[in-house]
Amino acid sequence: MKVWGALVAAAALGLLAAGTILLQARRGPPPTALRSAANPGRAGLAAGHELLRAGGAAVRTRAPGEAPARAPAVVILAAPAAPIGRADAAELVAAAEAGATVVVALGEVPQPALLDALGVAFTPGEAPRAARGLAPHPLVGDLELSARSARVAPARPGPLAVSGDDAGASAVSVPAGRGEVLVLSGAEPLENARLLEPGALTLWTRLGRRARDAAGPVVFDERFLAPTAASAPASPPSRRALALLAGQLLAAGAALVWARGRRLGAVRPAPAPPGDRTARAYLASLAALYRRAGAEAELAAQAWRALRRRLERRYGVPARLPDAEAARRLGARSAAAALALARGSAALAAGGPGVLLRVTRAAADAEAALGGGASARSR
Repeated sequence: MKVWGALVAAAALGLLAAGTILLQARRGPPPTALRSAANPGRAGLAAGHELLRAGGAAVRTRAPGEAPARAPAVVILAAPAAPIGRADAAELVAAAEAGATVVVALGEVPQPALLDALGVAFTPGEAPRAARGLAPHPLVGDLELSARSARVAPARPGPLAVSGDDAGASAVSVPAGRGEVLVLSGAEPLENARLLEPGALTLWTRLGRRARDAAGPVVFDERFLAPTAASAPASPPSRRALALLAGQLLAAGAALVWARGRRLGAVRPAPAPPGDRTARAYLASLAALYRRAGAEAELAAQAWRALRRRLERRYGVPARLPDAEAARRLGARSAAAALALARGSAALAAGGPGVLLRVTRAAADAEAALGGGASARSR
């Protein structure tokens, strides 16, 4: 019953963990990973959102299904987790042509339609790096910004690399009508964790000033933060985690059953028939039990130490002497006792099955040769 109770408890815990994993998968990425204006985590944009509001800029958030804001001054699209189609890419370019500054911070999901509409090439990369100005630009041309090893580059005449390092650009400015699209290789300069960096703080301040000067809102375009079925991996991480959890649960249950299950074979030899319950049979059964418990060697050593203490008390042979020296001293009294002591010492050193019997027999022979057998029995 205890085994089945433990298995039921383990299964319940496994189902609870599996339900938690699936529920998180349905809710989408954890909040700390979303580049959202409502996310106060390290990767979120809540700090920049509040900084803009504190500076007097009007701030809007565009959720999926909502219409575009009228005459935005700045549009921020950070790390889209779903592919942006041609129609949405054209809408972003149109906002820039109408005078808006559109900031597009690329993420892990490829954006071929958006990059083609902007005339920009993208090379993935995750290692951190520091970007500096590569060309004059009112937003980033004189700033040092956190970036990653992903690179953006003009794919046709018109776009201009404005920030990066010797390995390549991390920001490209794409002129469009009365405005521009600023393409960043990643969302690092906008994240909450970077706000105290001088370059990131200055960038947010300049975006807020541009919005106030244009008398238009800053729009956080969050329509593409949740991945779609097309952008989801073929094997969702939740299924892989659930399969791993099921495997661990089965392995733990099998180990528990094996550990608590009945062993094959008898613990000790089968009891002798009623007519054969002699002292010899009892001793043989007891010796087999000692052997299976692994206590035979320790009992043999204990019996040998007891013999040496008796020899010290009765015959003045110190127990601390080596067995060979003790046998030599006993030889002056009894050669048979010396031989028995040497035989017992050799049996104790050899060990193995039957060592307890060999040692106790040698001890009894040594005491009998010294004349102590009878007195010991009388006591």
